[in-house]
Amino acid sequence: MARFGPLAVLIAVLAAAAGAQTLPRLHVTALGMHADKRVVAAGAPFHVTIYVHVAEQRNQLDELMLPTLTNAVELGDETRREPRADGTDFYRTLTLTASRPGEAHLTPAYIDAVDPATERALRFSSDALTVTVTPGAPLDGVTRSAGAMLESLALIVGGVVVIVLVLLIVVRVLLRPRRRAVRETASPPLAATPNELPSDDPLRDAIALVRARGDDASMDTLRIVLFARAGLGTGATLADAIREAGERDPQLIRALTATERVRFGPLAERPAATRELLRLLYDFAAGVETAAQ
Repeated sequence: MARFGPLAVLIAVLAAAAGAQTLPRLHVTALGMHADKRVVAAGAPFHVTIYVHVAEQRNQLDELMLPTLTNAVELGDETRREPRADGTDFYRTLTLTASRPGEAHLTPAYIDAVDPATERALRFSSDALTVTVTPGAPLDGVTRSAGAMLESLALIVGGVVVIVLVLLIVVRVLLRPRRRAVRETASPPLAATPNELPSDDPLRDAIALVRARGDDASMDTLRIVLFARAGLGTGATLADAIREAGERDPQLIRALTATERVRFGPLAERPAATRELLRLLYDFAAGVETAAQ
């Protein structure tokens, strides 16, 4: 899957100083666009998430211009805001469906603003996005999930060992009943994967993979495991998980939120965000073990 850098892409100077005064003052440090599937069947829904981080504390981001769609139709639009110490994160999730086989294209999402750091009118932009569209009815959820994961791992890693490990985790998730966390406990140290988890638990394998690699493939595997714990498939969004499990399993939602931030956030913030994610995963793993006893 495509990744975008920690800084917004500067496209061009939009206006002279007089014209720039009509634009909002906004410091955009990250702007990326990501599809949950890079290969979809015509008529099947898929999700595109636009991630934006601004240095200001904002309640909304009306300045964000959504992409123009080619061979795709929008079915829904969902916005989520997360205040941070260094500004505000915004997640805009579009639910789309492709009209016909071939390719579906999305132009870059962008924001026009005056950057307070330079006092210049700039356009901050994501990359464009292209999704391959296959003919016929969509495959069942298990086949789509395994196929998408194999494609992603093959492109990113190119290693047979990692592909086999991820496939084993997916199979265990599909065959294993969900467990519920019932209380919070203190976080174990980060020296190793929690020993309390069963040796064949897919969460253990996913945590170990994140610790060992910390790349996009390991984060995608962890997302599959955590969404499955919430009773959802890989096409679900964080908002779906919050509605499904937010009240009964807040630790799971915190772990999922941290996973989304690492996977789709700026690369420069990934090391610190991954350490925070691992601490939350240990809290969640300890809760799972307590519930199983």
